[in-house]
Amino acid sequence: MLEIKENESLAKHSTFSVGGAALFGAVAHDVSELQEALNFAREKKIPWRVLGGGSNLLVSDDGFPGLIIWYQNRDVEIDGGKIVAGAGAITAAVAGASVRAGLTGFEWAAGVPGTIGGAAHGNAGATGGEMKDSIASVSVLEDGEIKNYDAGACEFSYRHSIFKNKPGAIILSVTLKLAHAEDTTMPVAKMREVLEYRIKTQPKGVPSSGCTFKNVEIDDSKLVVLRAAGVPEQFLAAHRIPAGWLIEAAGLKGKNAGAAYISPVHGNFIVPAPGATASDIALLIDVAKEKVAAQFGLELHEEITRLNI
Repeated sequence: MLEIKENESLAKHSTFSVGGAALFGAVAHDVSELQEALNFAREKKIPWRVLGGGSNLLVSDDGFPGLIIWYQNRDVEIDGGKIVAGAGAITAAVAGASVRAGLTGFEWAAGVPGTIGGAAHGNAGATGGEMKDSIASVSVLEDGEIKNYDAGACEFSYRHSIFKNKPGAIILSVTLKLAHAEDTTMPVAKMREVLEYRIKTQPKGVPSSGCTFKNVEIDDSKLVVLRAAGVPEQFLAAHRIPAGWLIEAAGLKGKNAGAAYISPVHGNFIVPAPGATASDIALLIDVAKEKVAAQFGLELHEEITRLNI
């Protein structure tokens, strides 16, 4: 039986640890409970949203005036090189399971927070890997029916998928197709390298939502100006500039707004200290956009999802 709670705190469901409450909140463990939750929202005539692990989410201080649903099917099944993971499965846990099964290709996700449904929704990536590189298909509940999208139909691009344009399509499961490692010790070593790199380069022991902005893709028309502005050749050659580098170059590391601040460790991380609000974080986002635009003529685009803000 689905349990629906009133005034469900959203701060406790977001790695930013800020934000108000949802009018209602419900955890669905299977498709039947998910449909029950959707029916509740329709009967109440209120908006609804399905959220994952909250690792890429900024919730308004005013909360959400409707129903928030968490779909927590965390089943993970491995058959040969195929992994079928429920949308609620933790991405890092799926990466660990793949390594234990002697599979390679998903080690990069070992330190990625949040659920695999959310990772597929935003084509999450890290240390050179992206979800699109491993996904074979995605199963969704759409218009009351279960539909399967193969990788091509998902229309993956940098931190984007077709599901961002389909708010009514709820990801149920993700199927990965991986390769068997010739030497099963190699995936373990690779995963360890990934985790060690994240520990060295990202803030530790503080709440955060990971990278706030997407890295900036550039075309040849901007190369001369950006080279003169001091952008390293390695970024120009790749036609992609790390947002963290731009923010640091703009002198914003450590910059605060209220009780939130840009991490002194990594410029693309915003950290909410105790007492921080979603408004503090939103203000820092605006400051970063303005400073980078003024100094480099480039527009930062958010990687995080905003809810009611």
